[in-house]
Amino acid sequence: MRHPCAMLLLFAASYSQAALCLAVDYQFYGRTGNGIQIDFKSRLGVPSGATFSGLSLSGFGSHTALTSSNLNQGNFLVDGQLWVFADPARNTPSLGDVDPTSRGFQGTLEGTVLVNGQQKSFAVTVQPGYTGAGSGSVGQSLEAINKPANNKLFVAQQQQRLRYLGFVRQGGTPISVDGDFGPNTDAALRTFQAAFVAGINTTQSNVDGIVGPNTAGWLNAANAPTWEELIDPDPQVPGSFSVNTMIGDFDILPSRDPGTNLRTGLTPQVERFGTSWAQDLWIQGSADAKAATGTTQLMNAMSAVDGYGSAVSHSTHRVGMDIDMHVDASTWNFGNGVTSAAEQKAIEIAVNYIDAGASGGLDMGKVIRIISSNQDILAGLNSMRPATATYFDSSGGHQNHLHLDVGSPTRLAGLVDMPGDFNFDDQVDGKDFLVWQRGDTINPLSGSDLALWQSIYNASVTAAVTTVPEPATLLLLILAGSCWILRRSAL
Repeated sequence: MRHPCAMLLLFAASYSQAALCLAVDYQFYGRTGNGIQIDFKSRLGVPSGATFSGLSLSGFGSHTALTSSNLNQGNFLVDGQLWVFADPARNTPSLGDVDPTSRGFQGTLEGTVLVNGQQKSFAVTVQPGYTGAGSGSVGQSLEAINKPANNKLFVAQQQQRLRYLGFVRQGGTPISVDGDFGPNTDAALRTFQAAFVAGINTTQSNVDGIVGPNTAGWLNAANAPTWEELIDPDPQVPGSFSVNTMIGDFDILPSRDPGTNLRTGLTPQVERFGTSWAQDLWIQGSADAKAATGTTQLMNAMSAVDGYGSAVSHSTHRVGMDIDMHVDASTWNFGNGVTSAAEQKAIEIAVNYIDAGASGGLDMGKVIRIISSNQDILAGLNSMRPATATYFDSSGGHQNHLHLDVGSPTRLAGLVDMPGDFNFDDQVDGKDFLVWQRGDTINPLSGSDLALWQSIYNASVTAAVTTVPEPATLLLLILAGSCWILRRSAL
């Protein structure tokens, strides 16, 4: 005779077969910017004193998994714990990413493990985002390069968050997640630190390279910076670049072509990278300046792909918080005490960037200083926006552009995961009950977890336009509850 639970599940298959009948023995969930903790010992049906071996990660590709033994957190053989670190670079459908619009990798990773010698399958569903507080957030105990007392788990979490945010080693390639705080991790961390310190002329050499409470706080911050390539949404046709035919809100000055030394647009600007804070400021300021003056802006330089490789003449452009903005050729002088029309336009354009940063919120940097070799422009800025620092470069090195020093926003505290959201999809709904019912939460079949889910789910339903669940959701909850009762009685 067929088991009653199986009959109920067959009846519900037309609604959500995948939700009720998973093809693996153990299911786990976590966020792509986290180290996702996997605890086989806590799964339903795993006997006390079980041993764990034969870990196979054939379905993981270049994603990383480190056991408690790898990270000096215990002995995998007896505790069955490991941490999964999703590779942010595998962010296309061809590489298994199911949500290419979200940062990093989202998808399902599968493997097997021997529990008391019996093979069990498991899957890890990787969801978007990262956790900024509580379980899943980045830990710290003053980790630093080659420090013997480094907590390897904390280092791995720090490495994962840095590469998720896009900060790279010197040379521009992603850092590895291995729990070892070496030169590559140090290089990426220092760029990140210098970005949030964001003092005038701050570079990697001005920070301490130690992950203490402040640095961990920024790694966990809801408005942590990302390292990005600046993209021109409407570039000029390659090979025909001209400052006289600029289009859109902004263009990016190309690098010089090898051989001819001309800027035709065939060679992309090397220094087109920087923090999201600086780039958001540039994009918004350019849009505002275009609306106010009708002029398309030209970005001369930000930072190289790794920050460290910026030109010698741009020695302060190393942490993605500096922007060189082209000005009209008629202003390429030291000024004569009389503000020309072109100089006035340069002043008005710069004011738009200052104002954009001042009103841009906590995801955008702000202009903290402007450098120019034209005293007329600086005098106008001092008059219109006296709170913004200016600096006169008497060498003439800043005649053809304004240099914008960008400051960091106020840190926004990291966000804890939503209570009751057991599958980390940022919703508390019937799917979370199914996760709980299968014993796939961090604390399987916890009564307090169920009560928490119920209180939040009931509140969200009450707040909705209708308090009647969709038929499919209601049926799934009834069936899942029935199966849970049967399952519990069978244990």
